[in-house]
Amino acid sequence: LRPPTRPLVPTWDLAVVLEALCRPPFEPIEEIPDRLLTIKTALLLALTSLKRVWDLQALSVAPSHLEFAPGMTKAFLYPRPGYVPKVPTNTPQPVLLQAFCPPPFREPDQQKQNCICPVRALDAYVHRAALWRKSEQLFVCYGPPKKGRPATKQTISRWIVDAISTSYESSDLPSPMGLRAHSTRAKAASKALMLGVPIQDICNAAGWSTPLTFVRFYNLDTRATPGSSVL
Repeated sequence: LRPPTRPLVPTWDLAVVLEALCRPPFEPIEEIPDRLLTIKTALLLALTSLKRVWDLQALSVAPSHLEFAPGMTKAFLYPRPGYVPKVPTNTPQPVLLQAFCPPPFREPDQQKQNCICPVRALDAYVHRAALWRKSEQLFVCYGPPKKGRPATKQTISRWIVDAISTSYESSDLPSPMGLRAHSTRAKAASKALMLGVPIQDICNAAGWSTPLTFVRFYNLDTRATPGSSVL
C-alpha cells in the first residue's frame, strides 16, 4: 500500500481571501446580510484561533464564557462546561483573539486591516445574532427553519468553505476545487511560521501536542500560492 499523501502547496490563496473580506460584499460590516456576517466571522475565528470546527462549535456567549477587553483590544472565549477537546490539557485555555489595528486610525491602511479584525467581527456578530439567538452556543443558524438554533459542526464547516468561495467569486476568480474547512489550520499555521511566530506558540494555539504533528500533517509551502499574482 502506498503511504497517505497530503498537498504541500495551498489549494487556495489566503491573500485573495483576506483582500476580499475588506470590501463589498463583506463590508461595511454593519450593513451586510446575516449570512455574510456569519460566514465572515466563522472564517476569521478559524484562521486566527487555529481551532478545529468542533472547538469553534463548543464556544459560548454566556457572560462567564465571553469577554471583551477594554477598548476592544482583545476577546477571550471559553468552551461550554464539560467540553473535552481532541487533545486534552491539564489547564483549559481560552481562545484569545487579538484586535487588528483598532481605532483610532492613523493611516488609511490601518482602517483596511481593521476590516479583517476577528475581535471586530465577533463583536458585530454577537450583537446581531442576539436578535434571533435561541442558544448560548456562539454560532447559531441565521436562516429558517432552524434560525437561532445551535449550528452543527457540519454547518460551521460549510460556512467556512462558503466564505472562501464567496471571496474568490467576489474577486472574479473561480472558486478553488476541493475546499475543506480544516484547511484553514494548515494555511494559517504555515503562514504564521513563515512570519516568525515560534512553532511552540503555534502548537499551543492549535492544540498540537508536539511540533512533529504540524510538520507531518499541516506545514505548507506558503511561498507557492495559487492566485498570488492577482494582487
